[in-house]
Amino acid sequence: MDNLNLLTKNEFRIVTTDSGLGGLSVQALMDKKLRINGNKKFELIYFNSFAGGNLGYNSLKNNNDKLIVFDSALQGMMKFNPDMILIACNTLSVLYDQTEAAKQIKIPVIGIVESGIEMLLSKINTVSDFNVIVIGTETTINSNIHKAKLIKFGSDENKIINQSCEYLESEIQINPNSTEVNILVKKYLHEAIKKIRDPKKHFFVVLACTHYVYSKNVFEEKMSELVGKNYTIINPNEKMADIFNGIFANSNSRENFVTNRVLSRVKLKEDQINILSKLLINDSRNLVDALIRNEHIPNLFTFDEKLLSIEH
Repeated sequence: MDNLNLLTKNEFRIVTTDSGLGGLSVQALMDKKLRINGNKKFELIYFNSFAGGNLGYNSLKNNNDKLIVFDSALQGMMKFNPDMILIACNTLSVLYDQTEAAKQIKIPVIGIVESGIEMLLSKINTVSDFNVIVIGTETTINSNIHKAKLIKFGSDENKIINQSCEYLESEIQINPNSTEVNILVKKYLHEAIKKIRDPKKHFFVVLACTHYVYSKNVFEEKMSELVGKNYTIINPNEKMADIFNGIFANSNSRENFVTNRVLSRVKLKEDQINILSKLLINDSRNLVDALIRNEHIPNLFTFDEKLLSIEH
């Protein structure tokens, strides 16, 4: 990222996207952190790349279908002339480099996978020996991207366990504290821990899906039941929200002016809005207001709707 170029701008438009509403937690934290002395104007646009159907991207038939839909979403984002795109979604971060749009987009596009890796590497140095559980959607886990990058930085592959969590993202989006979420979280954590050679070592659990942060308390409760206090939850959302930390601050007494918009091609459910509003309010009342008055734009991005059909 060219920080010098950023410093010369007085108005900045940032699009944050996710395959659902998990990335709102990143935008809320970013809003909170940007409200510092600086006298600049930020327009934060949340672009919901959820395509439709029951399970979103992970329900699409194959990787090519996922790329078609995400390519269309990226084209939709560029219509808003952003200065930067933040992909606050591990699934979409994995897909981005494979899209046609990636070859054409000239502005910075930053994925959350790198944020998670950086955060984990900084934490690993604080303990002598450890295990890592990377827990995410099927697309993210099947890519093996977290494990590959950790091995590249010198981690022992035998200490890293990938655990995919079918249906968990969708259940969290309905209700982060539901009985179903509690059952699934314990099930998947138990499966991961059984694969560990030495379960007495410290556990780092990487929440490799932005939605999972809404259920962080559930992950903590279930890990405590399974291994006691011998664990650390890694929340990449926090790291991504720190991306502008210190860049725009100056001694000016005026705060940066920050506005929020929430855009979606699918109609958001009122119960989802109510649940997420309670989770986001402490970080950004402004974003909660934008979520409540979200802009439903059916043609926000377009693609062949047959891709959402199981039979196609």
